[in-house]
Amino acid sequence: MPVRLPPHKHCLNCEDPIPENKDYCSEECMVEHGLKKKQGSRKMTLFYVAAAIVLLLLWVFSFVKF
Repeated sequence: MPVRLPPHKHCLNCEDPIPENKDYCSEECMVEHGLKKKQGSRKMTLFYVAAAIVLLLLWVFSFVKF
């Protein structure tokens, strides 16, 4: 017969099991998760800026005849 686990959810950062009323297992995990989100946001912004620059350069050079 399978063993029933008590109601729980998992830490948003490290996936450890935690009580249902918490989002993180520790203060460290909360800070680390915030830093990861901020870093991911920065990477996405950099990607969009780089893509816009490439598209702009392609558009500008489409008018230049070599």
